[in-house]
Amino acid sequence: MERVVWVDNLMLGPFTKFNIEVLLNSFTIITGSNNSGKSLLLKVIAGVINTKRVIYNKEIIKDDKDIAFLAAFAFNFSSVLATIRYPLECLGMDDEKIKKIVKDMAKDLDITRLLDSKIKDLNDFERLKVALASLLVSGPKLLILDDPCLYLSFYEKEEFMGILEQVRSSGTTIVMSCSSLEEVAYTINSTLYVLDKGNIVSSGDSLKVLSDDSLLNKVGLELPFMVDLSVKLEYYNLAEKINMSPLGLVDSLWK
Repeated sequence: MERVVWVDNLMLGPFTKFNIEVLLNSFTIITGSNNSGKSLLLKVIAGVINTKRVIYNKEIIKDDKDIAFLAAFAFNFSSVLATIRYPLECLGMDDEKIKKIVKDMAKDLDITRLLDSKIKDLNDFERLKVALASLLVSGPKLLILDDPCLYLSFYEKEEFMGILEQVRSSGTTIVMSCSSLEEVAYTINSTLYVLDKGNIVSSGDSLKVLSDDSLLNKVGLELPFMVDLSVKLEYYNLAEKINMSPLGLVDSLWK
């Protein structure tokens, strides 16, 4: 499968001769306890830290605008509309085209009702979706998100991961870090890398990696109760998938 970007022999911070690759149209999730190096790695992949150890596929990543990196909610404008419009204005698009793109993006992220709002009046989840919209309007090929779900509820995480899956299915490669493992359970066909002190201690299909709870516990990660229970039930063929909803899990068991 074609690679979008790869890190070759990285020597920085906790990383020693570190290698990782991100495949085209994949959803790659990087997790680990504090000080595992996940945020530093994302900055390296995004090119925020120039180590000369990152190789981009020039047929896909042609310039900086093909990479979008979200590490914090830093807004340059007070209004939602201005925040989303600005990247398109920088590209010199005419006003009618900008209006259409913003309208379509707002509909896709379910933030149409927020377009006339002020950033200060939004909750954390709404701010996250506005920040995401401001990145996606310019059509990046690689989207990098550093722990975006940190302050979201279970239901918000499920919705946001669904949004990201739609983004991925439309042709955008995604790399995301997470401090907890709740959001991983909401992904489809994602690849999970577990870091510990700058080393990859486990990697592969996310659901398969989650099933090794003893390894996760060793590196300071803990499966949410519903994920832990679902994984065990799935292992014994008592449930078809990981289910974060108690009612959904009961329904699966009943079937």
